[in-house]
This record gives sequence, C-alpha cells and structure tokens, in this order.
Amino acid sequence: MKFNLGVSLFFSFITICAHAQISYGILGGVQQIDARVKIPDGARVPAAVGYGLHAGGILKVPFDKNIFFSPQILYSLKGFTIHYNNILQDSVTASKLRMHYIEIPILLQFDTRSGGDGFFFLFGPSASVAITGKERRTFLDNSKNERTMRFANTAYGRFEMNLVAKAGYCFKGNIVVTAGYSYGLGSIINDDYFARITPRMITLSAGYFFRKK
Repeated sequence: MKFNLGVSLFFSFITICAHAQISYGILGGVQQIDARVKIPDGARVPAAVGYGLHAGGILKVPFDKNIFFSPQILYSLKGFTIHYNNILQDSVTASKLRMHYIEIPILLQFDTRSGGDGFFFLFGPSASVAITGKERRTFLDNSKNERTMRFANTAYGRFEMNLVAKAGYCFKGNIVVTAGYSYGLGSIINDDYFARITPRMITLSAGYFFRKK
C-alpha cells in the first residue's frame, strides 16, 4: 500500500513538472563556516572559521507570478576549528572538524523582473545529512590525533537543519551568481553533556541554467 502510494505521488509530481516551465541547472561555489559553541554550564568556547565548497543541481519551478519553488541538492564540505583550551578538562586544546554532507535546501525564490533576468532573492529551510567526517584533536602536550567522527545518540548527529537566505543576479546568458547566509537551528552534537555546536555559514556560488523560463 505504501509502495503504491509512493509510486502515485512520484508520477503525480512528474505530471506536474511536465506541464510546468521548469528551469534546471548546476551550481557550485565556496563557503566560510564558523560556529557558536557553548558548554552545558553556559560558558562560551571560541571557534575559528574554516572553509569548504559545495556543488550540485538546482530547479526553478513556477509558483505564482515572480515567485518560484527552488529546491536544490548539493554536496557540501564544511569545516571549522574549536579552541577548547582544556575547558572540558579532557586535555583537548583544539578540535578541527571536516564534514561531508548531502544538503537539500527547499527554497522560495522571488524574481525582481518577470523575464527572469536581474536580481532575485531566496529564503527557506535546508536539511543536511552527514556522510562522514574527520576530527583532528590537539592536546596539552601539543600531540595530535585524527579520528573518524562517530555519529550516535551520544556523539555527533547526522542531521542538521538551517535557515537559508540568499541574494543573486541572473544574467541573460542563463548564468547566475548568489551570495547567502545559513543559520544553524540546532547543535550538531547529540550528547547533552558535551558542548553545543551550532554552525553558521556564508556562501558564494555561481551556476548555469540549461533551460530558463
């Protein structure tokens, strides 16, 4: 029953897309990531920015006049460094994280011109799923240790939710450039007794639409 319902919904979506003037394209760029870090007693922990990249596919589906549904699916590399300075009394002075995500922003787009060229704005939620990650720790004696990040109920979480806001410009050659900000809605740590780590990200992207309204 569930399978048949899923198939019906899938083909319904395909039918809607077939009758809509959908634009589709590719997108890629760079990003700067930092984080707000707090330990359970409320003390703040400093974090240094890191850099990453993203790449994937985008859609632009007409919704109402100059408003469009703009879902994306992206590979996203994120990383930053947390300077614990042994605040957790575990001899760790710094922790450098590098995480690989599949990110799915579900955005609404507003075009300032009805022809599609010119400035546009996007806003909406984004869900990310961590594929894998590495954590490189530095200790009080200056030794270093790199390990694969563990995802569990008492460790790092695989799922991340963000609110995304972007502004961009679409050129007549179907080339788009965007700049955006992503605000984390929760900690990437599931353990309530560990530090709460909430990432934030600035993005700069360029893309190309193979078909445009």
